[in-house]
Amino acid sequence: MAHVIGLDIGSFSVKVVLLKERGGRLVLVDFAVADLGEEPIESLEPEQRNTITQNLIKQLLTTAGLKSKDVAISLSGDQVIVRYIKLPYMTKEELKGVIRFEAEQYIPFSMDQVVLDFCILGEVTEEGQKKIEVLLVAIKEEVVNQYIKLLRDIGLSISLIDIDSMSLHNALECNYDRIEGETVAIINMGARFTNLNIVEDGITRFSRDIPIGGINLTRDIAKEFNLGFAEAEKLKREQGSIIIESENVVLTRIPSKEDKRVRIYSSISTTMGKLVMEIRRAFDFYESSAKKKAITKAYICGGAAKLQNVEKFVAERLKIFVEPLNPFNKIEIENTEAFDLKVKQFSPVLPVAVGLAIRKIK
Repeated sequence: MAHVIGLDIGSFSVKVVLLKERGGRLVLVDFAVADLGEEPIESLEPEQRNTITQNLIKQLLTTAGLKSKDVAISLSGDQVIVRYIKLPYMTKEELKGVIRFEAEQYIPFSMDQVVLDFCILGEVTEEGQKKIEVLLVAIKEEVVNQYIKLLRDIGLSISLIDIDSMSLHNALECNYDRIEGETVAIINMGARFTNLNIVEDGITRFSRDIPIGGINLTRDIAKEFNLGFAEAEKLKREQGSIIIESENVVLTRIPSKEDKRVRIYSSISTTMGKLVMEIRRAFDFYESSAKKKAITKAYICGGAAKLQNVEKFVAERLKIFVEPLNPFNKIEIENTEAFDLKVKQFSPVLPVAVGLAIRKIK
């Protein structure tokens, strides 16, 4: 099988990952990561945005020495509509015949404007009636066509379009053992959105894209220090941290109000608080639904998850165990010590790209 590259085109950076299978194990061939610019490119004209994105993708593929022309991509945020629905029991073949009709009541667009896909998650019995639980995904056709053109113009072809939440699920499932009956969350803190997944017994039962991410934190820092976006982003990456009040983290000295770390934390604390409140709301909604299974653990990843102490902050607020999601936990890395260091540095931002590459292999 020809290699397929996992290509994660984010709002602020692009990530490419190539895996291979050897003797039943996954092996990392190479990866590359780079920012699209010093500032978010959302404000630019579409044509200008596309040119920047295309040039960066070409550069990354060259840097990593990846020659495959097939890529798997994923989308999230307002480009994608995800619904979890229940329907009267039917086979997958029967559902294929009626899904567009059934989807009409859940999708706020005309059915001839969207690309639609579904996955049967399982079966349930409610009030004596057998039903199927279905994950429904719709993407506007014009968005899909834009991505096809964007990549075709630089000689690439899309072999798969997924959604971030499913790619994250693949990365988790491949790298961590499932504990029967356990319900866990994946929190992917991206630039514009935080993707939240709730995975119960190995099946994603709930996903939501929260419109708060690393860009919001950078803007908070820019305002506090009266800096431009690029300077604030640099400050966030170099000195950004969250100061934990619990006894678990002891500060080496009493910080003064002039301390940069304290100022950074105080500038982002409101936004971080809002984000965790939205996650808690989603947890409460899920736990109070028919399933009623409490979330006991969360895996955290994404660019903003590189902030010092972020997992401790989230754990304290959500009252659950939180650990970083390592997308190479069970993937072989065969290379030099320098490569290992590079993997450690960038692994928080790679789960989506890794999940895409996994799906094509599996």
